Amino acid sequence: MGKIRKIVIGIAAVLTAGAAAVSIYCKVKAESISKPVDAVDALISNTPSDGDVLYLKVDTDYVFNVADDLWTWTYTYPEDEDRYVTVPIIAKSNLENRTFFYATVQANDTGMADRVAQAYRDYFQSSLDKLLALKENGLPEGSNTTPEKLDEFIAMMTDLVSDETYEKDKASVTSFTLIAERAPNYALTGYISGAVAVLFGIILLYAVLGIWLSGKKLSIGSLAFLLLAIAIGAFALRKEIATMASIRQYAPDLYLCNVTNNYKLDELLASDIRSTDDLVEEASEKLLGGFPVSVEAHHYGCSSFSCVTKDGDHLFCRNYDYTETNGMVLYSAREGSYASIAVCDLHWVNMAGEGAVTEPDSFFGRLVLRGSCAIMSVDGFNDQGLGISILSLSYPEERTDTDKPDTLDLIAIRAILDKCANVDEAVVFLSSYDVHSMFDKDFHLFITDKSGKSVVAEWIDSVLTVSEIDYVTNYTIATHQRDDESRFVTFKDKLTESDGVLSVDEALDLLYAGSQQSDYIQTEWSCAYDLDNFVLYIYCDCDRNTVYTITPETFK
Repeated sequence: MGKIRKIVIGIAAVLTAGAAAVSIYCKVKAESISKPVDAVDALISNTPSDGDVLYLKVDTDYVFNVADDLWTWTYTYPEDEDRYVTVPIIAKSNLENRTFFYATVQANDTGMADRVAQAYRDYFQSSLDKLLALKENGLPEGSNTTPEKLDEFIAMMTDLVSDETYEKDKASVTSFTLIAERAPNYALTGYISGAVAVLFGIILLYAVLGIWLSGKKLSIGSLAFLLLAIAIGAFALRKEIATMASIRQYAPDLYLCNVTNNYKLDELLASDIRSTDDLVEEASEKLLGGFPVSVEAHHYGCSSFSCVTKDGDHLFCRNYDYTETNGMVLYSAREGSYASIAVCDLHWVNMAGEGAVTEPDSFFGRLVLRGSCAIMSVDGFNDQGLGISILSLSYPEERTDTDKPDTLDLIAIRAILDKCANVDEAVVFLSSYDVHSMFDKDFHLFITDKSGKSVVAEWIDSVLTVSEIDYVTNYTIATHQRDDESRFVTFKDKLTESDGVLSVDEALDLLYAGSQQSDYIQTEWSCAYDLDNFVLYIYCDCDRNTVYTITPETFK
């Protein structure tokens, strides 16, 4: 055996063993590392000590960058909205989309409370200045904000920059600061090092086989083996490949995907998933071959209503209100399930908006979305004429555990689209599970079908409550919590005036009238689903003049 071959074999053996060891270590570490502690439990229910190191899970809707490397996380007590706690965080990297991070607890210096309070005041003063300038110069033509609303905003901001609010903000600051660090991704490191171990293992195998086989025989055998492996792999993964290949950009803020692969819905329903962490773990294992992923679920707004056209076609209409994001419209027509068209939020899988890690049509984006987009749908309808959408509520989810299996809201939506033909069947499905929210706020579901029946499903004192109503926003319907909310009133007045009869164009106009456009949240897409004809009409970012018509043919 030649000297060079010996050197190659030795180096390849060492690198293979080293990479395999790193992969095993990271896998063990990823499985043994403590699960993140909810920030409310770690910082509010208990007071941490100076020097404690915490692995935290936070609701990033309440994390704000107030000045340079100073961030804050604010917790408002659900029983008293005027009572809140502000935790200062020092972080050199962006925390806006970081649900999980390590943090070392450090006692505050004497000026921290003043620094936080002044940063808040400066921020609100900037907003007040913009509002005052808007009032002086006049509202732009076509603005959804009325002069009365503008005056309300000015009054609110004036209160927020007052000395009283300054002292209140100062008093809310905790006696400690968090020094944040990025959480190490052992799972991803293990995945990469495992791939490296395989690569060097192949090099080692070739070097050893070369002792007994000639170069020609080795090349021919390798080529034959490679072609056979590609053929077998392509056949076995043909549906996965087809789903990945179908992902494409359809419009500036809209993507399409034709889902043909098995997203293992029944297995997910049987997995007792009750949190986003559980979903990530199960989805990684069952759909992505162990590849690590993250899901960022934030507070969202939204509104929905149903109506009927003069021709008797039933429309299900929906505004999706969120931070900056893009949507993906997906079509699923798997054997044994109803065909459906739905929309998923690409921000939830870190592929849209600020902090996006990749594009949906990149290789990595396609790899993740072919396994996740079907179970991340926030609204949609099926070919039986059933439509459903999810809307956020302002209070935390509180469920009493029962003997029913657990599942998450978006998994329930996918199951209803795949398995239910009408509202009654959807309600029966919901009543058979303890359905949990994907983040720390509760939700309700608007469900309608082509018979004209529309309901809102929500959980009051842990009990599924169903209210028959044709319109809904982000307030509890069963308790009439905010029947005077402006968007709710807008829908109610128009639908009452028209006796619930609207053309497609009139329905899209009503969605525009109920849209939101602010610094905090905006309507990202507006949909009118024709339940009788299986047609989706959609426009994005309040661009009412650019409406896209989507049918099953669109995905071919």
